[in-house]
Amino acid sequence: MLINLNHSKTYRKTIMIKNIFLLGAFLMIGCESKPKVIHVEIHGALKEIMHDGAREGVVALSDITNQEHIYGLGALEGLDGEILIWDSKAILTRAQKEGKAHVSTEAHGEKALLLVSTQVKEWIDISFNSKDLKESLNDYIYDQAKKNKLNPEEPFPFIIDGEIDKIKWHIISDPGLDGTHDDHMNKSWNQTDSNINGQVLGFYSVKHHAIFTHHTTNSHMHYYDEKSGLSGHVDELELGKNIILRLPK
Repeated sequence: MLINLNHSKTYRKTIMIKNIFLLGAFLMIGCESKPKVIHVEIHGALKEIMHDGAREGVVALSDITNQEHIYGLGALEGLDGEILIWDSKAILTRAQKEGKAHVSTEAHGEKALLLVSTQVKEWIDISFNSKDLKESLNDYIYDQAKKNKLNPEEPFPFIIDGEIDKIKWHIISDPGLDGTHDDHMNKSWNQTDSNINGQVLGFYSVKHHAIFTHHTTNSHMHYYDEKSGLSGHVDELELGKNIILRLPK
């Protein structure tokens, strides 16, 4: 039987092109479906602070803030106040119970006892009405991260911006090594605000209990009061109707 070699070569070439095209399509589908993991840096651990009495700084803040578009939160060395880093700007608050709170934006010479940070160049905005939520805020953040191609099983940052019906927050000061978590909070500077517009930076994780989240929650949040310039750890949060949730793009 006579075989047309030119036809055979053309046929093989066509099959090869189809296979390459299909392989490329499968690879593209695989890349598109793979959720994004945000690189989050963690220095220190809550369990070491609360149970082991750790007070020594573990990272220089200037080493973190000298990078662009850094967002972070934590506690100062010696449990001497709260840390908020907003787009590489350090907001450091200190206060004693019943005393006046002070804020500094100078990171040089300061160390963190606990710090969670990441770099986010762009955010996506998700508008929602908290009154319409049929789930907890933590669950809503998890679901929205998943819908927006983030891997919610790995830690990631978020921002909440808008109407706050009520917020309880504190600025930590070293209460000593004895006592429960509640005792520590009672010895700190505490404040409650109602019916305000505010911003909250948080980090979400399902796997960092006692590291940077307490064992009862998947999120660690710090409030920023733009009017006073103060910030502190969020203990309770009741959101209003007009809210924007920001997630890394």
